[in-house]
Amino acid sequence: MKWRKRTVLAIGSGLAVVALIVVITLVPRDGDTPVQSESDLNRRLKKLRSVPYTAVTGEKATGESGVVIHKPEKTHAGYNIYCSSLSPEVFLIDMAGEIVHRWTYPEQRKRVWVWAPAVMLDNGDLLVVNKMKSLKKLDWHSNVIWESEMEVHHEVTPLPDGTFYTFVRGQEIYRELQVRFVSIVHVDSEGKEIDRWSTYDHLGEIKQQFDQRAFLDTILDSILALEGGRATEWTVPGHIEAYKSGDQTQYDYFHMNTISLLPETPLGREDNRFKAGNLLICSRNVNQIAILEKDTKEILWVWGQGELQWPHHPTMIDNGNILVFDNGVRNKNSRVLELNPVTRTIEWEYAGDPPESFYSYEKGSAQRFPNGNTLICEGDKGKVFEVTRDGEIVWEWINPVIVKDRRAQVYRMLRLEPGIVEPLLE
Repeated sequence: MKWRKRTVLAIGSGLAVVALIVVITLVPRDGDTPVQSESDLNRRLKKLRSVPYTAVTGEKATGESGVVIHKPEKTHAGYNIYCSSLSPEVFLIDMAGEIVHRWTYPEQRKRVWVWAPAVMLDNGDLLVVNKMKSLKKLDWHSNVIWESEMEVHHEVTPLPDGTFYTFVRGQEIYRELQVRFVSIVHVDSEGKEIDRWSTYDHLGEIKQQFDQRAFLDTILDSILALEGGRATEWTVPGHIEAYKSGDQTQYDYFHMNTISLLPETPLGREDNRFKAGNLLICSRNVNQIAILEKDTKEILWVWGQGELQWPHHPTMIDNGNILVFDNGVRNKNSRVLELNPVTRTIEWEYAGDPPESFYSYEKGSAQRFPNGNTLICEGDKGKVFEVTRDGEIVWEWINPVIVKDRRAQVYRMLRLEPGIVEPLLE
C-alpha cells in the first residue's frame, strides 16, 4: 500500500482558532492485495470519506435497493438519467427503477473513465464528461459522434444554438504555489473550442465582487500570521483543498462544479441581472454561487458566504428563485435551499430529521418540478428521492450497484419528461 498524508486545518469563527489534525489515508495501487479485516476496512473507508470523489459509499450496503418508495399520485412522472461512478455507462430508468435504455462506450485504458455528468439532448444524443480526459457526444446507439480531448470536469451545459459550456482545469504558479484555476470553455456543436473565460485572468475582478473570507489568499495569510511560516499541505473542509502530486502540493482555488443557463422568468424580464441566458455558476471552494452576464462574463450577482458550505448544482426555477444543494460539510448535514435572489432570503428548505440523517459530503443535486416537488440526489449515499413542498418523500431510489459490500455513489440524477423519452424508446 502507498500511504498518503493529508493535513486538515479546522478554522473557527473569524479564522481566529486554528487546530491541526493529521489524517493518514490508505490509497491502494494497482496489484495491491485488498485489506480483508472488516474493522480495518471500515477504518480505511471512514478516512477515505475525506478524499475527493470516491466512487462508493463509506457505509456497508444494507437493506433494499432500487425504487423503495413510489406514490404515483403524488410524483412528477418521467424517466431518470444518471451516470455510473464505476464504469463508462449512462442509464435511463423509469419510475419503477427498470433500465429502459443505456449508453456505454468502452474506454481503452484502465482507470481513465469517470463519467459524470451526462446530458441527453432532445434527439437522444448524449453529452458526457469523461473527467479530466475528454468531452464526448454519443448518439442514441452509443456511437461516438465526436470526442474533444481536454481536461473537462463536473459539467456540460447545452445552449439553444447547439453549442455547449464546460469547465476545463488549468494550473498556474500563484504565490509561489501550484494552484488550479478553472476556465469556462465555450464549445461549438462539433466539440471545438470557441473561447474561454479564465478565473486566473479575471481574479482581480472576482475578488472585487465575491466575499473573500473563504478565499485561498485569506487562509494562507492567516496561516502565515499565526504560524510565522508557509504551510502548503492543509485542506480546509468548506474552504480550500490541497492535493499531493509527487513532491508538489496543488491547491484548488475555486473548484467550480456547475454552470447553468437562467431560464425566461418574470424576474428576468424586470431585472437584467437575472435575464434569460445569463450564467449561474457554483464556486464550491469559496462557498458562493454567482451570475455572470452571458457575453461579457461580468459578475452581476453573488451569494453564499456564511450560508453555504461546499455547495452544488444551483439552478434558477420558474418563479425566479434559485434552488441549490448545500452540502454542509462543516455542520455534517446537508440542505436543499430555495433562495429569493433579490431579497436574499430562503423561502423553502429541505433538511433531514434529524439533520444528520441527510448528508452528502462531496456530491449532490436538486431539480424542481412543475408540481412543486423536488428531486434530490444524496450522491455520497447513492440515494435519490423526490419530496413535496411539505417534505413528504413520494419516490425514493437506492443505487442497486454494490461493490465489495459498498454501494456505488451517484454524482447527479435528473428526471426527463415522458414526451421527450417515449418517442425515442419507440
